[in-house]
Amino acid sequence: MPQRRRLTVSLVVTGALANEIDGLRRALGAKALHRIAPHCTLIPPVNIREESLETVLSNVRAAAGKSAPIAVDLGPLATFWPRTPVLYLAVSGDLDAMRVLRSNLGDGPLAPPPQRSQRAFVPHLTLDQRIEPGRLSHALAALADFRASYCFERVTVLEQDAGHRWQPLADAALGRPAVAGRGSIDLELSVVDQPDPLTTAWAEEQWTSYSRDRYGELVRPIKPYALVVRSSGRLVGFADGEVRGPVLRIGRLIVSPEWRSLGFGSHLLRALEHLAGERGCGLVRLETLSGGRAERFYADRGYVVAANLPKWREDHDFVVMEREVVVAVGGSSPEGPNENTPKDPSSAHGGGIR
Repeated sequence: MPQRRRLTVSLVVTGALANEIDGLRRALGAKALHRIAPHCTLIPPVNIREESLETVLSNVRAAAGKSAPIAVDLGPLATFWPRTPVLYLAVSGDLDAMRVLRSNLGDGPLAPPPQRSQRAFVPHLTLDQRIEPGRLSHALAALADFRASYCFERVTVLEQDAGHRWQPLADAALGRPAVAGRGSIDLELSVVDQPDPLTTAWAEEQWTSYSRDRYGELVRPIKPYALVVRSSGRLVGFADGEVRGPVLRIGRLIVSPEWRSLGFGSHLLRALEHLAGERGCGLVRLETLSGGRAERFYADRGYVVAANLPKWREDHDFVVMEREVVVAVGGSSPEGPNENTPKDPSSAHGGGIR
């Protein structure tokens, strides 16, 4: 049976307003709070054959290119009751542009079935799909004065995953893409928040081919990792990054505020060093704020400054810090065990986090 994807196309609210709307949804006890971001649906959920995905994404890009950013006003609250117990924010503003965008999207595989195409399009932002009818009047009264303005700058394709959550699959900016010409060839330049899977697969294939040509057949792919720390089921620490050949890079290392100054950061760091050895990495690397507490934390644990990054983030100076670790016997490094041992051999034994 051909593989299918369940997709929907929406205008998704992001940033501070998304957090504010999610606060309303949380107060209402909305069941879909963690399954989909605040949004205005343009194309309701539809099942798409895998071989139609490229056509769908191409049509979405084309429709977005014919539109422009859409400014709307959200509020007041309204409901579709008694037809259905949906509580939503009314949408006003540039609705003609929204309707044209929706019409342009509804071609090809995204075309609605005949019975759905006859329904009137009511732009809205759902807060709760299944609110208890007895609570409707109270919610409408309590939030009667809610108003907000927002400008949608891109359209998003969302895909339903195995857990029935809607995840961004691809997006396209509203407005004509920039075009750069070189002779008789025009290049369309598009900035996206979420590259589509076809683009991601192409880039991965091309980069892997380049890496093999440049570094040889033994080149190792970049592999992300994450380390999660819990105590009695409660999340207290987290670290993530990626393994890049013989280097394990730390992207983020976080300890919950109430668990700091108790040595958990050191334990987490040693666990990462142990992971590096297991993954065949002889070097752990990270970037941190120059002169900050984090730099002193890492320096006290054997990390040295390898490079300076002036005005690297938010106009602040950062440093690159590194520490050599022991590659575990049987580690995955194609070059074999790293003979460079750290000054403190205990760093290779892990943090003992349970």
